[in-house]
Amino acid sequence: MNNEIKLDEINFDTPIELIMKENEIPEKFKQCSFESYIADKDYPSQQQAKEELYEFILKVSEFNKKKCCKSTLNKLFKINKKPKNIYLDGGFGIGKTHLLASIGNAYKGKSLFLSFSELMYLIAYFDLLPTVERLSKFDIILLDEFELDDPGDAMMGINFIRELNKTDSLIVTTSNTTPTELGGRKFDIMVFKKRIGVLINYFHTIEIDGKDYRIKKVKKIEYDNGKKNLETIFREYRPKKRKKLFLTFDELLNKMKEVHPARYINFNTNIDAIFIKDLRQFTDDELLSALRFTYLVDILYYGAVDIFISTDIDIWNLFSDDLKDGKFKNKVMRCVSRMTEKGTFINLSK
Repeated sequence: MNNEIKLDEINFDTPIELIMKENEIPEKFKQCSFESYIADKDYPSQQQAKEELYEFILKVSEFNKKKCCKSTLNKLFKINKKPKNIYLDGGFGIGKTHLLASIGNAYKGKSLFLSFSELMYLIAYFDLLPTVERLSKFDIILLDEFELDDPGDAMMGINFIRELNKTDSLIVTTSNTTPTELGGRKFDIMVFKKRIGVLINYFHTIEIDGKDYRIKKVKKIEYDNGKKNLETIFREYRPKKRKKLFLTFDELLNKMKEVHPARYINFNTNIDAIFIKDLRQFTDDELLSALRFTYLVDILYYGAVDIFISTDIDIWNLFSDDLKDGKFKNKVMRCVSRMTEKGTFINLSK
C-alpha cells in the first residue's frame, strides 16, 4: 500500500462550507476534557477557569432549554436571560485551546469550533451577514485566538460579534496576548475592551496565568548524509491513518499562493505528516507568504499533523525582527510556539 502523497494529488477543491461542521473539534483536541486539563497548583486561576467554564455550559444548556418553551410573558420581562459571552485571556501554551475544546466536547447541544483566521476567511468568502446567518444556527461559537494585532481583522471580528449578539448564539473566545512583563496582559484586555466598545458588556473575562508548556527544548536531529537526513526519516515514517507528504519549502510557499487559505484544511484530511526541506527565513518582501505560513501551522497543529523540517537556521530566526516585533508578532510567536511542540528539526548547519 502506498502511504505517500504528492502535493499535486491533494484535492483543494473541497467546499468551504465543510469548515462549518457541527461539534467538529480538531483532531488534536478531540479527547480534551475538563478532567484532562491538569491545573497548575502554582496558578490558581487555571482551576478557577475550569470551574467557571463548566458553569457556563450549565447556564447555556438551561438557557436553550427554557428558550424552547418561552412564553410571551418570559420574552416581555426577559426572564430567561441570555448568558454572557466569554473572553478567555492568557499567554501562549497554558491550555486555553484545551479548555475551549473541552466546552465543545462536553456540551450536548450545537457548537462550532473555528479559529479567528478561519472566521476571517469565511467572512471574506461569504460576506459578514451571510456568515452570521450560517453560524447563528449553533448555540456556542468556540473562537480560538481572537486577534487584536491587525485593526482591520479586529474590526471585522467585532462587527461579527455585534451581529451575532442579535441572535441567541454565544461566543467563547481565547486571546493571543504575549505578556512580556508583570501585568502586561492588563493592557491587552484594555485594548480589547476599547476596541469592542459597548460590546464588552456582553463578555465575561476569565484571566488565566501560567507558563508556556510548549516552550521546551526544540527537538533536533543532527544532519548525517548517511543516515539522519530528512529523506531517510521520510522513508522510515509510517503514517497512522492518512499519508505523508514530502516537499521543499519553496514548493509549499508557491502552493499556498495558489490556494485560498480557507482550503488549507485539506492538508489535514490527507496527511499524518509533512516533511519540509530547506526551510529558510522569510525575506522582507514575503509578508503575505509568512502570514499564510503562520495560518498553515495553526491548521496543521489543529489536525495533529507531525512536522519534520530540514533547515540551517534556528527556528526563532524564521521570521525577521520586524515581523517578530511588529503588529503581527502574536501570529508569529504563536506559530513558533506551536512549531516547537509539533516540529522535529533536522539541523543542516553542521
